[in-house]
Amino acid sequence: MRFDDPPPARPSNLATYPYVVVRVGCPQCPDRQGSYRLARLAAKFGPETPLDEVLDRIAMDCPWRDAPSGRAKSQYVPKCKAHFVDLERPGRPPDLPPGVMKLRVVQGGKG
Repeated sequence: MRFDDPPPARPSNLATYPYVVVRVGCPQCPDRQGSYRLARLAAKFGPETPLDEVLDRIAMDCPWRDAPSGRAKSQYVPKCKAHFVDLERPGRPPDLPPGVMKLRVVQGGKG
């Protein structure tokens, strides 16, 4: 697998998450960005925890999370859009060491 290849199908739980760094973001709340070490999340929640549940726990205090069952949901009230940043947009892995990112291929060499 090359670094610019798209990631494989969306993982289902922390044990199958493809990167060492788990980044979470929300387009509605730019101040609510974060990155977590995969090993720490797996130790805290368990490696078999589904990613949707991990996201719910991380964004639990978001003011745009689903309303409690007692209140009616409205199409006009914004909803939480927290997501795993690196699973949504393919590209260079977030945990690639900085030294590797600067390497480049030099044509020529010994002849």
